[in-house]
Amino acid sequence: MKSAINYYYNLSFNDIYQNKRYYYFDSKDFRYFFIKYGGDPEKIPNIYNLNILLLQQGYYVHKIILNKDGQIITLVDNVPYVLLQAKYYSGKVTYKNIISFFNIKVNETPINWGNLWENKNDYFEYEMSKVGHKYKHINESFNYYIGLGETAIQLVNSIDNKVIKIVSHGRINENDTLFDLYNPLNLIIDSRTRDIAEYFKTNFFNQKNINSELDSFLHYSNLNIVEGLLFLSRMLYPTYYFDLFEEIISNKKDENETQKITSLASDYEIILKYIYKYYQNKFNFPLIEWFER
Repeated sequence: MKSAINYYYNLSFNDIYQNKRYYYFDSKDFRYFFIKYGGDPEKIPNIYNLNILLLQQGYYVHKIILNKDGQIITLVDNVPYVLLQAKYYSGKVTYKNIISFFNIKVNETPINWGNLWENKNDYFEYEMSKVGHKYKHINESFNYYIGLGETAIQLVNSIDNKVIKIVSHGRINENDTLFDLYNPLNLIIDSRTRDIAEYFKTNFFNQKNINSELDSFLHYSNLNIVEGLLFLSRMLYPTYYFDLFEEIISNKKDENETQKITSLASDYEIILKYIYKYYQNKFNFPLIEWFER
């Protein structure tokens, strides 16, 4: 791999290292990551243009380096790679890191999350009809989380889509590092509620206390009513459960891991009701019956 990088990028370095996710090496004052690209090749030009725009405007993200032919993707043994130049890449993602992305506003066609979530629910219900008999714990909990998803869909469908769009991420996970946060290949355009909702959900279900950061977010984020509705919708939609469901039916994880989530369901409802009551008092939110009990 070292010779391929030397050939395509004319970079000098002594040692190259590899882990499960990428190759990496140091050259001059930067660390470089040679990472496999598994996304849609047609999206790469837009990703590159966004990368350039952010860097020109002074926002930090890893820089995509073009190869000697001026191409974003480099094929090595028919595997597509992208080279990233980075200065900030170690350390866990924090609440403050995510909030820093709130200032990066862009304009783009709204995403219809109601339709996307409805399609996801249909897919999960179809998969459950095929394999549900194999999984006792999933059978006991599946309808509850589909119900949460349906409530989220009803709420998000009440939104007029006039939402501030910022640079966001496909998914924020507990073990993500600054490498993941600033990786331009992870970036998408979405509401500023996306990343923070995934951050809170991930931390809660890894049994971390989110109360202080959640309070800070609610009081100082200055969301408008539409964004408040979208934030609650995202907190309601159980990505944490459905992601695990997909891994279980793909034989990547054991079904017993659902018990970690289901055992916290009542505590999480308290969090959801707290958010609902906060925005209900602030904006006179639409009534959600089971939050009123």
